[in-house]
Formats: sequence, structure tokens, C-alpha cells
Amino acid sequence: MAERRRFIKIPEVVHVDHETTSEIYAKFTLGPLSRGWGWTMGTVLRRAMLSSVEGAAPTQLRINGIIHEFSTIDGVLEDVPLIVLNVKKLRFKKEGEGPEYAYLRVDKPGEYKGKDLELSPNLKLVNPDSPILTVTVQDKSLHLELKVEHGRGYETQEVIKKRSPGEPTGTIFLDAFYSPVRQVKLDVTNVRYGDRTDYEQVVFEVFTDGSVTPEKALEQTAELLRDHVEALLSLSDPKLATQESDGAGAGSPWANVSIESLEVPQTVKKALTDHGIYNVSDLLKYSEDEIMTWGDIKPRSFASLRSRLQEMGIMLSEGNNEDDEALSPENDDDEEDTEEDET
Repeated sequence: MAERRRFIKIPEVVHVDHETTSEIYAKFTLGPLSRGWGWTMGTVLRRAMLSSVEGAAPTQLRINGIIHEFSTIDGVLEDVPLIVLNVKKLRFKKEGEGPEYAYLRVDKPGEYKGKDLELSPNLKLVNPDSPILTVTVQDKSLHLELKVEHGRGYETQEVIKKRSPGEPTGTIFLDAFYSPVRQVKLDVTNVRYGDRTDYEQVVFEVFTDGSVTPEKALEQTAELLRDHVEALLSLSDPKLATQESDGAGAGSPWANVSIESLEVPQTVKKALTDHGIYNVSDLLKYSEDEIMTWGDIKPRSFASLRSRLQEMGIMLSEGNNEDDEALSPENDDDEEDTEEDET
């Protein structure tokens, strides 16, 4: 490996300008790099950082008495479309994998901002001065509920609605922009290394919304790129080539898929989340036998889960169950057919 690299300069460290670093801004310098590698590295890192860093965003809004988003509210200055826009500007820092909720209770005139929200314990609002709505009359009672979820990139309201069946009438689905990275400025300059001046260095200026620090954003991006390149390394590395190819690894594109987004019966989703399983990587810690011993997932429902995982290229370990036929939907005569319709 060292022999193949002797004509290519590999950067040894990333320099951080600590004098200007804050929760929302940092300046990084990567180098020295061999000629031509500055823009190669810089472009890949910039695009991945803007599109693929994980974050949290509101995905659903409910307002008492409102049944659709094209409404007006008596005694409120903003109409519902403007309230929706204001809600989408709220930026959250979220712990854990499952959805969290925020509530706004209106009971007097005045302007209501993000700081007036009641947040669940795993949520933190990073822009508390962002406005939500303004009440202009006395004795106005209003209640807003926001659902906040974890994700990556951008998700349209149509996609969110499709993966969220069974929500009550009046639920307003929101386009979700999860990415906490707002801007990445990129520059490549020449730098001296030894007696040569044709080496390059990449300068990044990273701006985030405050829910993730720029250092964490860059670290997450580098890990993501490493995971993608490992697939190429397996061409020449027998150890990597013989690793499990079932999509279950930490670098798998399915690893962070939420249980809520799987097309399986709602009873299965509830049972899994009740046991602390919020995404596919959590699920893969258990065998089929272990899951079935819980007793709250019936064989027909489990068969649909197993089928969906197989479509994703994922297989759960079977454990020591000698009666595997019990997991076949053909042998489940006691379960009601209506559960199939819960997907």
C-alpha cells in the first residue's frame, strides 16, 4: 500500500481555525494534497456534507379545529399556510431515534415564538426567537402539536404522508428539510511542501443551523464517504469481500431506516418500538426467535416483516427455533385477516 502511495501526498491532519469557530461556523484546512486532488476531495466532501448529514425537522402539524392547511383562523394574524412556513423554519436538536413532539398552547393575545413551545425531554430548539403566530383578540384558545423526526436530506410531504398511515383527520404533513448544514464555502489554494510549491490545500467554511456543530458535520460526512469506499476496497481485500453482504452493516444504506417508514403492519411497528427498536440497525441485534418470544407479534405479521427485510437484502438470524414453520403465514389460522390491512 505504501508503495502505491509514494507518488501521492496523503494529508496528515485537518487544521481547525479555533479563533473563529462557533456552534454554527468553522473553518477547516485540509492539506497538503498532490496536484489535482484539492478540487477532487473538496467537491466530494462539500456535496456530501450539504446533502447527507443527519438532522431533525417537523414533519407533521395539528391545530385544533383545522382540517386542512388552506384555512384561516379567527383572531390569528397569520393564515395556516404562513403558520406552516413558520413551523418549517424551526430547527431542533433531537436525541434518540423515535419521533418527538412539541406543543404550543395559546390562551392570550400576543406574538408566540419558538421559545413558547413545550418540548418533550429529548428535544431542544436552537432558534427560540423564530416566530410562529400572532393572536390579535382576547379569549382565544388554540392548541398546536408538532411531530419532529430524524432524517437525512429532504423529504416531501407526499412521502411523509405515505409512510404515516392512520394519522387523525386534520394532520398537516410538512416538507422536511433535515440537513443541518446551511452552506459550505470551498476554496483550493497552492501551498509549499518541502521544496515544492505545487501542492494544494482545501479550505472549507462550514455554516450549520446550530443543531449540529460544523466539526460533527464534517466528521459524519467523512465516515459516510469511508463507508461507501469500503465497498470498492473489497475488490482486492479478501477480508472485506467475505464480510456479510446482507445490508446489515453500520455503513449500509438501510442501517438508519426507521421502523415507522417500513411497509409492515402497524402492530409490528408498535411492538418493535415498545421494545426500543427504532431503526433497522436496532432490529438486527435480535434473532427471529428472540422477537417471537415477546408474544406481541403474531406469525402472519412477522412473516410480512421478514418479507420486507428480504426485499431490502437483509436477513435476521434464525436462532434456535426448531419449529420455523410457525412463522409461515399459511400456518397462522388464528390471526385475523384484517391485520394485513394495517400497512
